Order: sequence, then structure tokens, then C-alpha cells
Amino acid sequence: MYITEPTDCAFPDIDLLTRHTEVEEDGILTGPKATGALTFCERKSYYKKLRAAVHEQYKPANVYQHILADRMADCIWRAERYAFFEAAALNLQIQRQWDKTNELVPKASSGVHALQGWLTMDPAQRKSLMEALKLEERYWRRHRTLAAELRLVQRLYPN
Repeated sequence: MYITEPTDCAFPDIDLLTRHTEVEEDGILTGPKATGALTFCERKSYYKKLRAAVHEQYKPANVYQHILADRMADCIWRAERYAFFEAAALNLQIQRQWDKTNELVPKASSGVHALQGWLTMDPAQRKSLMEALKLEERYWRRHRTLAAELRLVQRLYPN
């Protein structure tokens, strides 16, 4: 389930950053209704839908349960962000190597293109991608832990 939509602000200039961080709808980055899970170029409406879906699924009944549900939504959001980062980085490298890969292997499959893209990344790019994968896994583990804790709290303290 990818809920983040591709944006045109991968490397924003300072004007773009300033324009999007102004207080908008009570502020994406500031204000009492702001969330720390969003960057300035992500769509707040998608995050709100995800958060609403988590709350609908778990039906938190008290403040502590609401906090756990919100943290689960944040974990899902961040894990999806890192998955998107991985796909975007690999796609960019595949595009850069497309012609060279086709020269090496005529009519190359998508797997060959992906492997060639990975192999031609410099060590810093590869390390960055691996760190993103680790972060994604860490957030999914955290999500599962929060979900287990929320279910336990709901079982021990029903409405």
C-alpha cells in the first residue's frame, strides 16, 4: 500500500522550501495540529486518511490508546516513505544505466536492469539505500510492537 504520491520537490530550492513551510492549514511543520511525520512536500490529506484508517481499525478508547494508534500511523507513514525512497533511487540509477545495460545485454529483463543499476551505484549511494532499507524494517518492527501493545491494552482495559 503506497500512499505517498510522487512529488516534484526531491531537491527543493530555498524558495520552494520557504513557500511550503509557511503556515498552511494550521501549519504542516508548526502549529497545534501539526505532525512530526510529514515533510514539507508530502500530502497531509494522505497522512490524515492513513491515520483515520488506523483509528478505524483499532478504535482507540482513551488517550493512551489514541497515542499508540497515532504512533502506529507514523510508523506506517515512515516505512512507506523509505520504501518510496528505495524505489525512486533505484529507478533513477536504472534510467541512467538503461542504454549501457541494453548494450551489454540486448533486450535485458527488468531484473538485469535493476542489478546493473545497483552495481553501478557508487558506494555512498549503495550505503544510503541500505540504510533506508534498515530504517524501513525498523519502522515496520516498531509498528508491530505498537499494534501488539495496543491490542493488549484494549484487552486489559476494555471500554
